[in-house]
Amino acid sequence: MVLMSTLIVLPLLCGPALADGLDTDTADLPPDGIYVSPRDVQEYPELERILDDASLRPIVQSALRERVGNDEIETFDAEFRATEIGMGLGPIFLTGPVQVRTSNRSLSTAGLFDAEIVSMSLSGAAPGAPIMMREDTQRASTGSTDIADLGGGLYHIDSFFDVFTELSVDGGANWTQSTSSMRMFLIPEPAALILLGAAALLVLAGRGRDR
Repeated sequence: MVLMSTLIVLPLLCGPALADGLDTDTADLPPDGIYVSPRDVQEYPELERILDDASLRPIVQSALRERVGNDEIETFDAEFRATEIGMGLGPIFLTGPVQVRTSNRSLSTAGLFDAEIVSMSLSGAAPGAPIMMREDTQRASTGSTDIADLGGGLYHIDSFFDVFTELSVDGGANWTQSTSSMRMFLIPEPAALILLGAAALLVLAGRGRDR
């Protein structure tokens, strides 16, 4: 009942802001949230596969950051989830390393930064057979990250990437490109949203008692 009430009250209190980045106590990248793509699908016609409702969660505890000139290279493990709606039906769960290059990151903690996923190598389970996914070797997966200093040690981070991928179902011997990119944008972790909703319910309950 609490979870259901939370899910109902969250949109009422927060509206579209839930999909508008996240607030955090660190400006380190990658941000501790989830990149989601609720509007786009990844189609691989040669394989008769379509992936829907994709998400990518950086494991921030694994992140390594390296300065290259004015840029920063972030290397981290990630979890990718999607739903197969093509040849097979069911969930897909892949894991592996991702590398992002954030331009001019060394010049400022906050600001608007161009970014690119320069490599991604994921593998795992899918309906029918194991699969592998990587960042397209011929098309750049670019985006941007906007970090705003809110003061008091807090930051707001907005971020997105237009991700091109390739899929392999034979252990990496052959790769098939997606027909288009998928836009993945940053949102808070679902657990954080539930906590926010629970806090909102307490506020509403307190207002009710005060009347």
